[in-house]
Amino acid sequence: MKLAFVDCVLDRAARQLSRGGKVVPLEPKMYQLLEVLIERHPAVITNAELDELLWPKVYVARTSLTRLVSELRAVLGDSPRSATIIRTVYKTGYSFAAEVKEVGVPPPAIAQGPAAGVSLVWEGQLIHLSHGENIVGRGAECSIVIDAATVSRRHAKFVVAADSVTLEDLESANGTRVNQASISAPAVLKHGDEISLGEERLTLRMRKPQALTTVIVRRELLVRGDL
Repeated sequence: MKLAFVDCVLDRAARQLSRGGKVVPLEPKMYQLLEVLIERHPAVITNAELDELLWPKVYVARTSLTRLVSELRAVLGDSPRSATIIRTVYKTGYSFAAEVKEVGVPPPAIAQGPAAGVSLVWEGQLIHLSHGENIVGRGAECSIVIDAATVSRRHAKFVVAADSVTLEDLESANGTRVNQASISAPAVLKHGDEISLGEERLTLRMRKPQALTTVIVRRELLVRGDL
């Protein structure tokens, strides 16, 4: 997936940044910082959280993050004064201020109507899935919107076929799990599976339309008077 902002394009699949049509080299920590800022925009990410994400379980001086942000700004053509791309929130953290657009993303599949008996339960709400692809995430462009901080803009994809439902993670920041097990490839789901998108939990409900309904017929005992 490619993300465009100002005169830059971030190719997440290739882990590559281009500016003005030219590839700009980024060292790993700088790329990681850029990715997480874009992923969480426009939310503010605290200094402490960034430290933990970039240098997990390692103590680093506050100047390490400040220097990394400064170097990233220079690469992007931003500055602390203009802050059109990376905004500093005084004594708190940073946020990505530029508008981000997805480029080269195929148009969503045309919905074929709700799939009979296939739905998700999230916070007491029943969300019906459609036949074909169902993109779930925080972004307004998704067919299923889960507005939560730990859910990525395009987090995962449900595919509903005639006889199966599969789930695929879309390189989300906080991962996708089925029954607490992380998935890295499309997973086939079954009725009652618990799905975790970041910290948000959903339950899959599947009902086979061909299931027979049990009909109970009450038979009354007929008493004849001449017996």
